[in-house]
Amino acid sequence: MDPKLMKIVNKATDLHGHLGPFLVIGVRIGLIGIRELGLEKNEKLHVTVMLKNSVPFSCVIDGIQVTTKCTIGNKKIRLKRASGIAAKFEIPEGRQVTVEVSPTTFERLKNELLRESVSSDEVKRLAQTVASLPEEELFIIRRT
Repeated sequence: MDPKLMKIVNKATDLHGHLGPFLVIGVRIGLIGIRELGLEKNEKLHVTVMLKNSVPFSCVIDGIQVTTKCTIGNKKIRLKRASGIAAKFEIPEGRQVTVEVSPTTFERLKNELLRESVSSDEVKRLAQTVASLPEEELFIIRRT
């Protein structure tokens, strides 16, 4: 895992309570959103997270909160129900980017994690896999 990504994932893990693939997805989505909008300071950023608001999918939210500083508490993050996982990053100047988890990868992760008796070691292994997947394999990025 990239050392910079590992440092942020460790911070997210401290907040979230454990390491998992959807937490890592959230971290990576947040980093992409900030990068694509060219933000260093993100006090004007707002994020809409689109997903099924249940564990393990909702773990994505904590990864996004850690990377963007947009939180439920500061009202800079909103949740919207969806069948997949995506996040739309917006700034007042009208620029925005949407980062979506590839439907193929999403289905593969669901099938791996939602079966009975998944060990914590398997969950950590999946998190490591998600951290190392090429961005273009894991995400679809739409700029507007």
